Amino acid sequence: MFSDNLGFNPFDKNNCTSIKNSARFLDSFKQNHIFVYNGNPRKKISSMSHTDRLTEAINANNSNGSDVYFYVNGGRKMYAINQFTCCFCDMDAGRDNEGKYFKPSVVMQHKKRFLEKINNFPVKPSWVIDTRNGYQCYWIFDDYSRKLVGKNKTYWNGLQKKLVNYFGGDPRAIKANQIYRVPYTWWRKGWEKKASYFTSILPGSTGQPISVTDLQSALTGQSTNIVIDPAKCSDEWYKGYAKAYKKADENGLPVSVDVAKEILQQLNPNCGQKNTMDSIDKNVWKNYNISEQKVYGDSNPVSPGTCLNLDGQQTKLLKTVVEYLNQASTALYFSNNRFLSSAAKDLANQLSDQFCVG
Repeated sequence: MFSDNLGFNPFDKNNCTSIKNSARFLDSFKQNHIFVYNGNPRKKISSMSHTDRLTEAINANNSNGSDVYFYVNGGRKMYAINQFTCCFCDMDAGRDNEGKYFKPSVVMQHKKRFLEKINNFPVKPSWVIDTRNGYQCYWIFDDYSRKLVGKNKTYWNGLQKKLVNYFGGDPRAIKANQIYRVPYTWWRKGWEKKASYFTSILPGSTGQPISVTDLQSALTGQSTNIVIDPAKCSDEWYKGYAKAYKKADENGLPVSVDVAKEILQQLNPNCGQKNTMDSIDKNVWKNYNISEQKVYGDSNPVSPGTCLNLDGQQTKLLKTVVEYLNQASTALYFSNNRFLSSAAKDLANQLSDQFCVG
């Protein structure tokens, strides 16, 4: 039986990464590993670094605030995957209606339900990884199963879909070249004002391989038709982000000029004219934790309606705009305004890069 009694506080900043424990988990896959970490955590797509050295990835986790992942089947591209080594499922608590992470107490309620289902499943997972927002389960294939499955994507993909339906997992996190978090590293979402969380292997995990025929039998009758729930999808936002680039106009912005003007006008109305907070929807700033009287890091009041000249308080105002865009993009996404969400996120990145205010 798996237990949620970790024996330590995962929010304790004194927790230390463990190459030994991570390596024990990784060795069970019997494959060469490719690790990936984000040099700039706010830009998940554009700043991914790849390495075959676990120490390099973990050092980035410790020193640079990077998240660390590995390719579950050992290949970045489908053509590079010659062997399916396991089946896996990401059980995630998701986010609330405003696109924000649930509080730990709420996440724990979801985890209790996940754990009950995991413990009642006929085929015990080899590993269950505890993350901030849920669990990641792996069913490592034994030697006979590895030969049986080989690189038969159709067969393997059917099992993946049945697993995600059975457990109510993330249907966008079941790809052949999927990356998952390396255990005993830090989960970080500081830009969303969330405390770092130390991931680990759940008590009860043994790494024992399973028979794929037993797994198939346990999933008999389970549907392979998956339904996408954006609130539970880990990479749905990034799909919209990529699509936005395809719609880039002649100015190179992943959003039309009119939409860009509309965003800027809402953030900075009547530029150059006398302006008060009455011209801006106060609820917008309140919802995203941005004060209408004081900008982050500034002891003096600053009106969000002033023109930007990148001097002193104006630079701090620009930082606040970048923060607002990053936070607003999540809420926009979960309100089904995917394109505007992508545009807001990318505009924030461009402002950060151009004026070095990230």
